[in-house]
Amino acid sequence: MKYLTIDTTTKVTAVALAEDGKLIGEGFLHTTKTHSERIIPMLEQLITAAAWTLQELDMIGVVCGPGSFTGIRIGIATAQGLAQVLNIPLISVVSLDALAWAGKERMEDVVPILDARKNEWYTARYHWMPGMEKPECLTMPQAMSTGQWLEYLWGLDRSICFVGDAAVKAKKRIEEVLGERAVILPEYISLPRGAYAVRAVWQKWQETGRGEQVEPYYIRFSEAEVNWAKKEKARRSSGNE
Repeated sequence: MKYLTIDTTTKVTAVALAEDGKLIGEGFLHTTKTHSERIIPMLEQLITAAAWTLQELDMIGVVCGPGSFTGIRIGIATAQGLAQVLNIPLISVVSLDALAWAGKERMEDVVPILDARKNEWYTARYHWMPGMEKPECLTMPQAMSTGQWLEYLWGLDRSICFVGDAAVKAKKRIEEVLGERAVILPEYISLPRGAYAVRAVWQKWQETGRGEQVEPYYIRFSEAEVNWAKKEKARRSSGNE
């Protein structure tokens, strides 16, 4: 089964081609250009380099969040459009689940952290048991303040392997709290990669064997939604129904 994966949940645009869970090729761009400017040219170049055609694809996988609200929408819209035109199944995976593959076979708990702004991270906690085909999720995906999350991890008294776009940026702070129990993987491993999405999508396909109606997974409301809710509440309170 040949398939494409798309991940635009962070500033990285990650596109990959795979067959039966095996990575065929991947594109990775971390530049100032927007996802909408990068994603189609990257896909075209990757398809050409692999000597594939879009018509050969049997499935499309997309990372549905959490992460950048705009990035999530662009990735899902692109994946949905392609799946509809090609009449093939679409499947989604969570960004934190995909990033957990960066720590495959490590002995420590694997903790992806993505910048959620407002001094918060999108995060979760996983553990790879020997011989397992996917990580066990020990703490479900959530948005949490950086200080509260680090305090929680410190209380576990376990070694933690950090991945994600916030891992390298927060390296000093993490090490101040967890000391030698913190393992922070280098950026070229920590950032979202097509290879991680390929594995996460294939694992889910093996479990479900079918496509799905994909929706963005935001975890929390966007700034625009929060502001709208505040204005709506103020309007109702003033009696101007």
